[in-house]
Formats: sequence, structure tokens, C-alpha cells
Amino acid sequence: MLSIDDRLNQIIRELIGSGITLEQAVEAFEGKYIVAAMQSSRGNVTQASKALGVHRNTLHNKLRSQTMLNGFADSIRPVRRHRLSAHTAREKKPSNGKTTRTR
Repeated sequence: MLSIDDRLNQIIRELIGSGITLEQAVEAFEGKYIVAAMQSSRGNVTQASKALGVHRNTLHNKLRSQTMLNGFADSIRPVRRHRLSAHTAREKKPSNGKTTRTR
């Protein structure tokens, strides 16, 4: 069995041979690593951040910003339902822009 060092050297040689830049390689690796942690934690960002050794906010930011993770971030984000406040529910805005109260 190959050691992790041998496996990484093999992957690195393949990436360099394919013309992959360091930035592309780092982003791809980080994305895959984050996805694996998120799947392992069943989408729990707090658990995944602990497993990755990063702050929860850092992981949230990476999920939002990394190109590779854009779809994944949407798939784990809970759907939030917007509640109407009592104030908002009582007021209606007609097309003329003026606020009127309903009874």
C-alpha cells in the first residue's frame, strides 16, 4: 500500500503534467475536502467545521464563496420561510405606492 506522501506525489505529478495551476489544484482539493466533511456530518456545518479544524463562520464563507461549492452550499442551506409580522399583515400597498390599512 502506498503512503499518503507517495499518493500525493503521484497526484501532484499528474496535475502538473495536465497543466493544472496551483490555485486550481488547491481550490479543487479544498472543495472536495469540504464536501466530504459536509457529507460525513450530514450537512451539519458546526460538526463539519470541527472535523476540518476551522471556525464555523469560515466554513460558511467558503461554502458561499468557492466556485466549486456554490451548488453544494445551496443544497445544504435550510429553506427559511418568511413570516409576516402583525404590522406587515395589516398593511397593504396598492400599485399607487400609498399604504392603506385593512380591517
